[in-house]
Amino acid sequence: MREEITYIGEKISKNSIQLANTVRELKTEEFGEATIRTANWEELFSYIGEVITGDGVSSMEHIEMWANREGEQKVEAEVELDQSLRTMNFVRRAIWGIFSDELSNDEFASSTVVHICKTINEVLDEITKHFSQTYSRNIRREWERKELRMAELSVPVVPITKGVAVLPLIGEVDTNRAQQIMETSLNKSSEYELDYIFIDVSGVPVIDTVIAHYIYQVVHALELVGVHATLTGLRPETAKSLVDMGVDFTQVHTKAGLHQALEEIGIYIHHGEE
Repeated sequence: MREEITYIGEKISKNSIQLANTVRELKTEEFGEATIRTANWEELFSYIGEVITGDGVSSMEHIEMWANREGEQKVEAEVELDQSLRTMNFVRRAIWGIFSDELSNDEFASSTVVHICKTINEVLDEITKHFSQTYSRNIRREWERKELRMAELSVPVVPITKGVAVLPLIGEVDTNRAQQIMETSLNKSSEYELDYIFIDVSGVPVIDTVIAHYIYQVVHALELVGVHATLTGLRPETAKSLVDMGVDFTQVHTKAGLHQALEEIGIYIHHGEE
């Protein structure tokens, strides 16, 4: 049995290139020519061969690193998880394929076949476990990065000169976005060392009592950290509606337009030749 196991392990290692090509062919048949190829299959088959022949500890560590690396690369390449997991079956098919003659002629003892099946299954289970963990972890990180970028885009604090920035709000403001506006405006005010920030609401389609309360909280929080906040772009009809609803904006510094607010602190916008 030991000789048969050694023979199988060594044959897998020696035929790593052939086995790798078989996996790639099976992937192409299953997923088409456009399938993304990131894996070093030759390397994996060499490690599998070493595990079977007995160098199990170090080779299993290499297999774990291979699976982790592959999980990272698949996320970067935006490959679906189920496609990658399906490929593990191709690895199994490729391995048994190179022993088709021996198996047809019953050259291996049944105990050898059972042992090899068990070993290969354990290896592929380890690959699947580590690959899935790494893939899922990197997917979460990628989503967090995307959410952060989206949040920054939805609350763009734009510095226009030293100590001065504009926060143009466009679109609806709900509870989640109001929290983003609060956090981003405070963080950016500290980062840019702002003295003045102009919150332009001309792009907000509807301002009701709830949204007005959110805006007031943001302005108040900025004032508490020493940043003078001015609200601009409040349309006349919106202002009238807020007054009719009993909203008190007397504690909020407002200007009709952004250019007027900038001129108030000595920043003038020139529009070409007079």
